Amino acid sequence: MACRAAVLLWLLLGAQRPADAGLLEANSNLSCRCAKTTSSFIAPRLYESVEVRPAGSSCRRQEVIIVLKTRKRVCVQPNTLWVKKLLQDLPSV
Repeated sequence: MACRAAVLLWLLLGAQRPADAGLLEANSNLSCRCAKTTSSFIAPRLYESVEVRPAGSSCRRQEVIIVLKTRKRVCVQPNTLWVKKLLQDLPSV
C-alpha cells in the first residue's frame, strides 16, 4: 500500500514540471480544427466558402478554413499575405 501511495505521489509531483506544460498546452487546443496549415495560394475560383474562426477559449489561434468546390477543407495560414488580402475582401457579417 505504501508503494502505491509513493507512486501516486511521484506521478502527481512529476506533472508539475515545466516540461509537461507544453504537453498540457498542446492538449488545450483540442477544439482547433486545423492540425496542419498551408501557405500555398489557392485560386478563388475553387472556393465554395471560407470559414474564419477567431482565437478564443476553445482554440488559442485564429483559423481560416477554405472549403473547396470538391467539398475538401483546406486550412490556410492566416498570416500569409494572400490570406490577409482575402480576409480584407470578405464582406463583414
